[in-house]
Amino acid sequence: MSPTPENASPTPKRTPTVSAVIAAYNRAPELRTAINRLLTQTLAPMEILVVDDGSTDGTDQMMRTEFGPDRFPQIRYIRQPHNAGLILARNLGFVNTTGDYIVSVDDDSWFEGDDGLARCVEFLEANPDVAIATCNIETPDGMIYYPRNKEPFEVPWYAGGGHVLRRSAVDRIGLYIPEFYRQGEEKDRCLRLMGAGMRIIALPHIMIYHDKCMKGRKPGLERFYNHRNDLIRELARCPAGMMPRRLLRVWAGNSWKNLRQGPRTTDLKILMALPEIIRLGRKYRKPLPPEIYRRWLDLVASAAPATKPPPRTASTPVTAAGPTAVRQD
Repeated sequence: MSPTPENASPTPKRTPTVSAVIAAYNRAPELRTAINRLLTQTLAPMEILVVDDGSTDGTDQMMRTEFGPDRFPQIRYIRQPHNAGLILARNLGFVNTTGDYIVSVDDDSWFEGDDGLARCVEFLEANPDVAIATCNIETPDGMIYYPRNKEPFEVPWYAGGGHVLRRSAVDRIGLYIPEFYRQGEEKDRCLRLMGAGMRIIALPHIMIYHDKCMKGRKPGLERFYNHRNDLIRELARCPAGMMPRRLLRVWAGNSWKNLRQGPRTTDLKILMALPEIIRLGRKYRKPLPPEIYRRWLDLVASAAPATKPPPRTASTPVTAAGPTAVRQD
């Protein structure tokens, strides 16, 4: 092999590519904001894929007239004929994009800063063992997930509506379990990623504003799927020796939440769904090594529980998004 000439130009560093996926359902005004905020990022996605989960509020018309390919060739729009669930929409978005990284935002969430996406990708490029960078989330009531000045740290799950993932990591461990339909998919993916030797890191200094639009939200349905999918996850991933204790703890914890928040029929629905829960747990059964599962549980135990922001007072600072409150770790 001939030596490289001293004056030869160095090989230029490859610029990573980024795709964006937005699962949408009946939130046309909020979706418009989410798309526009992605378009103004300093590292703009090379493609933005909107997966419409059967909207009936004019989302289809808005996408075709305001964001059509003649004006925005980087934006693609897929319309499902009916509501097939958030998780299926996100899986569909993943397999129909090609970027090295995929940024996922909800149809009612967006980066607060124009350089948020660029900073996420920069962090992932510098840390190849990190599969997902999850952002800090601010909600209209002033709640903020993490103190803004906290250093990046490992977490047991990520924000489905505000994260950037490494495509090669998902190629390695697989898509979301489609039968989850909604809720709890992030925890199962994190367990599988940890089992493959990768980490999930929170970046508290990168903010996502989550408008938490109530259109399409059904608290009772969310609690049912949280409970159901937690049980499926334990059956699929928990080591056999830890299974009885974990199932009991998950059932008791979710039942207590249902008792406090209602509706009271959620546990009855879970009992009726037990045959399906057991079937899906067996279908996807691939337990993790006990040491990996215990490390995930340690991260869960150290995660700060969700808290409501304090009541607003005259001294509470107010931002454009509402009063500022920080959840304490």
